[in-house]
Amino acid sequence: MKVLCIVQARMGSERLPGKVMKEINGKPMISYTLNSLKKSRYIDEIILATSTQEINNPLVDYVTKIGFDVFRSDNEDNVLERYKLVSDKCNGDVIIRVTGDCPLIDPVIVDHVVTKFLMYDYDYVRLDVPNTFQRGFDVEVFSKEALDRVYNKVCSEENINNSEYAPFREHVTYYIYNHQDEFKVGFIKGERTYFESRKVNLSVDTEEDFNKVKIVLIEKSCK
Repeated sequence: MKVLCIVQARMGSERLPGKVMKEINGKPMISYTLNSLKKSRYIDEIILATSTQEINNPLVDYVTKIGFDVFRSDNEDNVLERYKLVSDKCNGDVIIRVTGDCPLIDPVIVDHVVTKFLMYDYDYVRLDVPNTFQRGFDVEVFSKEALDRVYNKVCSEENINNSEYAPFREHVTYYIYNHQDEFKVGFIKGERTYFESRKVNLSVDTEEDFNKVKIVLIEKSCK
């Protein structure tokens, strides 16, 4: 069994362009995400997935330089297809989905989600964000079989040009989340004492988010 972690990232974010390459302590933000995931006990391989758009070249060059593999596909908006192609190429059996705007991703939390997925034979398990966990720790785990089922439906000849299915192509697990009756779905929930801090967003969507996360990472580096 191979556990494959696919980290999706791009440079063309509308609210904060180039955010994954913005530097904290002299290192691009994406390096924190990737290097944290390396500490997972379960992950066998980490792949950064992005598109072939020229704007993503600096991201690809940097990630390759620091020793991580990259997969690029032509269709910017069909991220579901990108995950399908990566998982086919890398022979992943269990897929972990993480986004590149989560530099505080915690490998221990990632491993907890994988553990629940494996123990109870789920199709899909996610961290309970934002209800009982903060955004920024987001992780989803699903089987290759579940990914293939979604892809074969959403990107079928019948549905590939259907605008109603467009959100399911752009957001990899959105179909599963909205059709839970078709899958065995599980959640990892936070402890009750954690609820009050769950509203603090530690993923990076805006300049304000970036500055907040930057302070956290600088403080961590000083300890």
